Parts: sequence; C-alpha cells; structure tokens
Amino acid sequence: MSLFPAYNTASGGAKNEPSTSAPSELAWLTNQSFIPFGITIENAETLSEESATGDNQLDQPDAERHTTTGTEIKHSKRQKSKQKKKHKKKQSKRQKHSSSSSSSEVAHADEGSCALAVPGGSSVRISEAEYYTDVDPSKIYFTVEKLHRPACPRYRLGTLKTLGMRSKGADSGKDRVKRYFRVVKRKERDESGTSKVGQEEIFAREAELERSIRAEESVDKWMELVRFRQDHPIHFDSYQNHKRELSLIERARRHYPYDESLLRLYLEGIVRVHPTDEVLNLIRRAIAKDETNVTLWRALIRNKQCAMAQCIVPDVLKLYEKSTRSLFMARRSDETMLQLFRNCATFCRQAGLCELMFGMMQHALGMNVSGRFGTDGMFSSPEHFQQLIEYEELILKSGLPMNEIWLRVELLRGAFHYLPFEGGRLASDPQRMVMTDDVVGYVYPLINKLYAFELMLAALKLMKFPFPRQYDEEEAYEVDYSEQLLPLFLHAFRDRSLDGALYAFVKQLSVAPSYIRANIAHESYLELVRKCLAFAIDHFEGRQSATLLTLYLQFERILVCEEKASSSPTKLILEEAKAKPVRARVKNMLKHTHSSNQNNLLVYAEYGLLEYEMTGLSAACRKIFSTSVQVYCSNEQSVTTTDHDITTEDDNDLFHLVLTMVELLLLEGLRTEAICALTNLALKRDELKFESTAEATTVPDTIKLSALQKFSDRVNRAVRQESQPDAAINTPTDQHFNRNVMINAIKAYVIYLALVRSNLSEATKQLETFLYLFNDLSNARHRFLRQQLYEIYLELYEIARLGRKQTQAPPTENLRTFLDIVDCTLNEFPSNLYALRAVVFNDNLPWLRLRGVLGKHLTPKAVLLLVIAARYRESCTVNDREDFIPTEASPYKQRILNLLGSVLKSSSTDSASVLYRNALLWRLYLQELFDQPNAPPGYSVLEQCRRTLYAALEACPWNKALYLDGASCAPQELSQLLDLMVEKQLRVHAIPEELAILREG
Repeated sequence: MSLFPAYNTASGGAKNEPSTSAPSELAWLTNQSFIPFGITIENAETLSEESATGDNQLDQPDAERHTTTGTEIKHSKRQKSKQKKKHKKKQSKRQKHSSSSSSSEVAHADEGSCALAVPGGSSVRISEAEYYTDVDPSKIYFTVEKLHRPACPRYRLGTLKTLGMRSKGADSGKDRVKRYFRVVKRKERDESGTSKVGQEEIFAREAELERSIRAEESVDKWMELVRFRQDHPIHFDSYQNHKRELSLIERARRHYPYDESLLRLYLEGIVRVHPTDEVLNLIRRAIAKDETNVTLWRALIRNKQCAMAQCIVPDVLKLYEKSTRSLFMARRSDETMLQLFRNCATFCRQAGLCELMFGMMQHALGMNVSGRFGTDGMFSSPEHFQQLIEYEELILKSGLPMNEIWLRVELLRGAFHYLPFEGGRLASDPQRMVMTDDVVGYVYPLINKLYAFELMLAALKLMKFPFPRQYDEEEAYEVDYSEQLLPLFLHAFRDRSLDGALYAFVKQLSVAPSYIRANIAHESYLELVRKCLAFAIDHFEGRQSATLLTLYLQFERILVCEEKASSSPTKLILEEAKAKPVRARVKNMLKHTHSSNQNNLLVYAEYGLLEYEMTGLSAACRKIFSTSVQVYCSNEQSVTTTDHDITTEDDNDLFHLVLTMVELLLLEGLRTEAICALTNLALKRDELKFESTAEATTVPDTIKLSALQKFSDRVNRAVRQESQPDAAINTPTDQHFNRNVMINAIKAYVIYLALVRSNLSEATKQLETFLYLFNDLSNARHRFLRQQLYEIYLELYEIARLGRKQTQAPPTENLRTFLDIVDCTLNEFPSNLYALRAVVFNDNLPWLRLRGVLGKHLTPKAVLLLVIAARYRESCTVNDREDFIPTEASPYKQRILNLLGSVLKSSSTDSASVLYRNALLWRLYLQELFDQPNAPPGYSVLEQCRRTLYAALEACPWNKALYLDGASCAPQELSQLLDLMVEKQLRVHAIPEELAILREG
C-alpha cells in the first residue's frame, strides 16, 4: 500500500499499465476536506466528472503529458507575475506547490484548475512490500522557506524627503516601493562606473601637468603636480598612494635638490612610506651632504624622539649637541639657535631632567644676558630638605602598597630636587650634580646681542610662565603644561563664576615643579620665578624693561585670582590680610626699578587691574588711574599740541590706560561715566578724572559728534601710517604684549561708537573695513594687526551681552553673526585664547552646536577648554536637578570621553599632528578613563586604561608625566613602566629596591 491514500493503486495492476480504478475507489476525491476553495457541495458531481476526464489524460504518452504540464506551469507563472504587478496579496509557498510534490498536475489543481490527475504507474515504482519510494527529483525539495532579502518588514513612510516635508508629484508611488538593497546596489554600480571615468580624468590632468613641466620647468609646477596627486588618490590603499607621491617628489628633487618646500614634502613623505630606522638612515645621508641644513637636523631629531623604539634620552641629546655645534660653526641665524636651544631644554624638562635644563638656562643667561644669573646662586639647591625627609618618613610608615609608595616618593622628590646641586661630594644621587661639561655642548653665545630679550622670554616659557599672548610658533609637543590656560584670568570680561572650575582643572594636570598651590614645594619655585623676573627687569632698559615689569604685574594678578578661586566659596575680593603682602611686593618692585618704568602708564594700568582684582572698583583702584593721568598731564613734555605729536608712544600709553579704565567701568555698569571718560580723552584731557561721583554728567550730542570726529581723524592718520609701502613687515617681540597706536585708536573709536549709537551695526562695519585693508595673510605685520582687530570685534559683543545682562534687556544682536566672527578668528588664529573663551563659555550655545563650531579648529587649548566647559555644565546640571541619581553615568562624562578619543586617534598621516603628539591631552584622556565610577557592567576600566596608556607612550615616549600617570591609572603595569623608564633612561629619583630597604629600616 502507499503511504498516501491519493497514490493508492490497484493491487494486481501491472507496472506499466494505466490504472483503471472503480468510481468507488475515487470517492475520497469528493471529501469535504479536499474540495478546492471556491467550489460548493452542489458542484461535487462536476468535480467527479472532471476527475474522470483527468483519468483519461493518463493514457497520453509521458512526453505529451510533461509538455502539457510545463505549459500549464508557465501559464500559472505568468498569472502570478500579473498578480504581483497589480499589487495583490502575495501567496505563500505552500499555496504555490501541492503537498504531493511529485505530481505537477496536483500543483496545477491547487492554482484553481479543475483537472485533477492521479499519477500513473509509470511514475512510481512498486516494491515487494506494496509501497513505493519517490525517486524523481523535484526542485521544491531543495527550497527552504525563509525570509527573502532584505529580512525586514516593509514600512510605508509618510515622509520620503527631508524630515517634515511630504513628497509630492506623480512619481512618489514608485519611490515608495524601492527597496534599500536595490538602491544601494544601483549606487555602487554607478560609482564603479564613475570611478573609472574619474581615474581617466585624473590621468589626463596629470599628463597635462607633466607636459606643462616639460614645456616650462619650475618649482611651482612640480608643487602643483604633487598637490594634485595628494588631493586625487587613485588606489584604495593609502600606502600605494603615498609611494606614488614620494616617487614624484624624488623626481622633482633631482631637478631642484636645494629647494626647501620640496625638502619638507620629501621629509613628510618618507615617514609615511618607510619604517623609522630607514627614515633615520635617509636623513643621515642627506645631512652628510649638507651639515648646515636646519630642516634636516630638525627632522632627524623629531623622528628619533617620536619613535618608541628609537627614543633613548642620551641618544637624542647627542643629536641636539651635534646639530647645535654644526649650525653654530656654519654661523646660522640667532633665531635658529634659540629655537634649537628651546627645543632641547623642553625635551629635558619633559624627560624629567630638570637639573640639566636649569643648568643649561644658567649658562645661557649668564653668557648672553647678565652674569648675575650664573653667579648669584639662583639655579642651585642644597643637598637635603628637612621637609622632604619628614614627608618621606610619613609615606614609608603609612603601610601603603609598594607601587603607591614609589609613586608618592617619586613625585615628592621631583617637587624638591629640580635644581642642580653645586656642593662638593654627593653620594645619594649623582644625577643632581650638573657640571659645566654636561651643558657646554648645548649652549653657545649669541651673535647679535639684541636677541637676549628673546632668550629671556624663552627661559620664562621653560619655567611655565603664563604668557598672555602667543608671540612665536610652538612645536606640537611644547604645550604640555596646564599653566598655559592661566592667562584666562587676565580677561576683564570673563565669567568669574568659572574661575573655580578653571583652577581645579589646571591644578589636576599640573606637574611639579610648578608655582601652582597644588604642588608641594611650590613656594620655592614661585620665588625662583619672581627672582628671575626681577633680575631681567633690572637688566633690560626702556620698552623691554617695561614689558617685563608688565608681565610681572600680570603674574601677580594671576596669583591673586588663583587665591580667590581656591577659596571655598569663591570670593569676589581678596581679604585684606592677603592683599597687604601683594601690595608690599609690587611697591617694592616699582620702587627699585628704572625711573622710566616709574612713569610708564602701561605699568600703572596693570597695577590698577591688580588692585581691581583684589578690592574691586574701590577708591584705591580709582586713585591709581587718576594719579597716573594727573602725572601725565602735569608733564609738559608729554602734552601734545600738534598732529604729529598725537601718535607718540606716550600718547598711545594714555589711550591704553583710559581704555582699561573704561572696560572696568562697563563691568560695573557705569555706562555714562565710561562715555564721559572717552569724550574727555578725545576733547579735554585735562578733565580726565576717575574719582567716584554721586552722579555722572550726561554728555550732549554735539560734543559726542565732535569726539567721534576726533577719534575718526586719529584712526585715519594711524591707518595711513601703517599702510605705507615702507612700513615694517616684522613686529618686534615686545610689541606682541602691548597694543600699538593704530589698534588703540581703532578700539577707542569703535567702543565709543557702539556706546553712543547703542548698537553694534556701525562699529562692526568700521571693523570690517579695517580687516579688509589688512588682508595679506602672508604678511606677518598684517597677521599681527588682524589678530588684535578680531579681539576688539569680539569684545564689542561681550560689551553688548554685559549691558543686556545688567539691564535685563532682551538680546539684540544675532548669535549667528557672533559665531561667524568666531569662526573667522579661529580659522586664522586657532589658538587664540580670547576667541576660544568667548565661544566655549557662552551659555546660549548647546553642546552639539559648540562642537560644530570648534570641530574645524581643534587645538590643544580648544580641547582643554571644551573639557572645562563640559565639567562646569555637568556640575550645573547636578545642582539644578533634584532627582539626579548619583549612580547614573553623566552624559557630559561620555561627551568628554568621545571628544578626547576622537582627537587622539592616530593614523599614518598624522604622525606629526599637534593633537596626537600632545602629552597633556593623553594624560587628560587617561585620567578621564580611570575616573568612571558608574561604568556599565562588563566594561573593564583598568583594561581600557592599559590600552590607552600604551597608545599614549607610543605617541609621546619621552614624557615622564605619562609614565607617572600610568602608574596611578594602570597600577598592574608598574613593573613594565619602570622597565621602560630605565630603558629610555628617563629621570628616576627613587627605585623600589631602595624604598624597600628604607621601609624595613
């Protein structure tokens, strides 16, 4: 018998004869469960007749039967395709094929036809056990019912275009039925076709450039071809593209071997193509041919220093020594020698060799500036410090683990032992002794003694002095100290509620030795910086001495802000007990300085700002400004009577003093008094007084117009003088810290115009005109002027914002215009602290928009300020939300991690990136990763810190602060870190074996 009743045949039938079953045997065909859909019970007889007709069809030959079946199947498929086009309901595969898959006639009956056929004897094989086995292959058995690609439901979206815009037109229905994978495949085919066309265009353009080079060969044409290849790669592999670029650069250098621009491209290209050892060999061969090439020496030192396998401190120092000797014998410029000295000393400081750095500074300053720096014992320290010994005993007796003991003792000794010991025998630590032979190879006399002032500024920068302005170009690895953000305290229009967050951030990342109060022994280092500044002020004369004295007063003002920010809660004024020693130090400095500095209005302007930070706009602060103006007016030689005398330096200093006082008046909301002061500056200087009065006098409109005309005439004269063809192209270094005549004149004019008109439209138009006049970015003088013009532009918006805040008025200027100005400023000067502070600490900008504004201009300072702003916003969010759950992770914490992780990604093309080679950002990222108390389950903080630590050491292998932070954030790697520090020969003050002996004793 058959397994299925429908296939049951006569028991005695022959194998090849057709079946002649009786009607009773086919009665099961009329069963209720077998009636096809759409056929009623009344049509059962018709169904029986049709089944009989199907029996007659079995008599046909197999070929005809298969042909008929194939035709019917094709017809059914055509019907299905028509149904699909008409968007009818799609039937399942079970409806397409019958359960008796070996019979195609049954499948045809399922599609709606009435002819039912029973398989003949020729289609089955009857065995001795009276059942058959299906041996004919059927494709349906090889098909598995599954979801068709794509395996996702089809959604009918209401919006097919931009969010919020509904589609219109006759083709909207066609777009709706397009599947994602079909559109993607079509785009890939189109891109593959266009890529071939694009490569053909690239090759054609390259051939055209090659022909132009053969016709008229020049460096510019070679550079154009190189830039074109860099902008239009043809390989998917970047390595192949870099090899192609390098081959072209080598061809160009065969024709122009001494061109500096091609040499820089060559040095960048070999780093991307060759390994580090091969790069060093190539550069050494080039140096052997030309030992006086500064670019080659810098490239050799940079590649040696930035490679993890090659960076060993004595080897790098030998390269610095060889390069200094070769360049000095070739009588290179003093700027080159100063830059090389500063890079070498910075490397020593970052590697922990502070004794060697201060020994180099002592010999350089004593040789080129003043002998007092080398003979007064300024850069020397005693052998033992009693405070250090007491702290070490406390740490050794604390019972802490050995890794924590080593870390604390290392930090403690580094805070005290930063100056060389000049005594006799020293058995404890021989590295503290720095002889003349140790530093003589890095220090050479200056050819031009006028560069002594630049050398003094370089020495202050090595001591982490916070300069208010960046006056020179900095290397990627130079800005590695958090004290570079302290000049934000010097901005008058800053939000003083952020001082606490800024100081906490600087204190967190500060590394000893430093004058920040978070470091132990900061008092001795602070005294060293003050003493060094005092010697420099006494040595230099004229404008340079006044500039150094101004820097000293700014440094004291920063320390006052630090004192207020470190107090809890943050204070607006300083206590009298703490303000008294500050006044005593400043008065002593002014008393013993040059007589020219005692009458300098720039110095008294800074002194007045210092008093304002201590006591606010008090009578003492007003008295300083009033006395300064009276002294100026009483001096007959300083009285200006002619147009030529108006542009003298003394007159410019008076403008600077009055503008400083006007800013303080606007901060206090005294708008009328500020207008009166500017009016007297233009018309009646004898009536300039800043004593506090009960009620300020209102200035008539006619007098305001006269004052505006005076300011406008002064600006026109200054602009004509700066626009002359014989005007100076380079700016002296001391002028970077002071505003020149034209900038002060423009500032007075536009501020007075904004105050008189009560809007910014006219003032901004004037500034746009000045920016258009000085638009040559290749001119260093124009860049110097444009940076200060942009700062005045931003100050106008801050004055308007401050006025609205004091009067509770609605905003009037457009935020988009303000962001456009910030974008233009950062596009030309991405490290400008004034522009960065104005946009980062703006309360009206959400985080997403803030990231969008600064995303194109990310520098180390911009990233640091973004982190400070995120922390401050997080603290404000926690204070505002009463239902905040402390166990939940803060969104700003993740934003900080995402920001630091994105800017520190390394690739083959950013080996010299300013962000990637900045150790301060790596240290911050490491600490932020370690400080995750609410990390998600399954997330290993220590493992992530370990990976980040080794990535940071790969980027900056010479920076000792990274190793110390790694000992804190990844304590499981302490032994490996110690081995690395010993291998790189970094400065190590203590070793665990020594501390173990001291602890046991």
